[in-house]
Amino acid sequence: MKQLSIFGLLFLFLFFYSCGEETPDVDPDLSVEQKVDQMIEQNEYEAALEMLSGEDRDDPEIRELLEKTHLNYGLNSMNTFDAGEMRTRMNTALVQFTEVLKINPENTVAREQIEQIMGVYETMPDRGPEEDVLEGLRDVGFDY
Repeated sequence: MKQLSIFGLLFLFLFFYSCGEETPDVDPDLSVEQKVDQMIEQNEYEAALEMLSGEDRDDPEIRELLEKTHLNYGLNSMNTFDAGEMRTRMNTALVQFTEVLKINPENTVAREQIEQIMGVYETMPDRGPEEDVLEGLRDVGFDY
């Protein structure tokens, strides 16, 4: 009887654990680009980045998809309203825009968004991004 209840608990744990991790609904027959576009459309940026992590980063098409995913992730983080999580969302956005600039230093959208976020922080003297986020910004040429 004791073994049955342990197996029952294990089964329930595995069931609920697997239910908590939703995977994006993406057609497996699509090209990598189409899959990424679909994941971006579903706001599944982490899943898109995970899928792209297994691809050749030296491939210009993969680099373009990574740039696109990071940029959309950052924009989504900025534009999702949750006042209680504003600092977390802005840190996420800044990290994503930093990743964009590592891939393409000429990306003007990422640069403009970083300047916009940091401009808002300048109006709040006792608030700002986390130190590791600032370090990442310095790595791509911003001195905050």
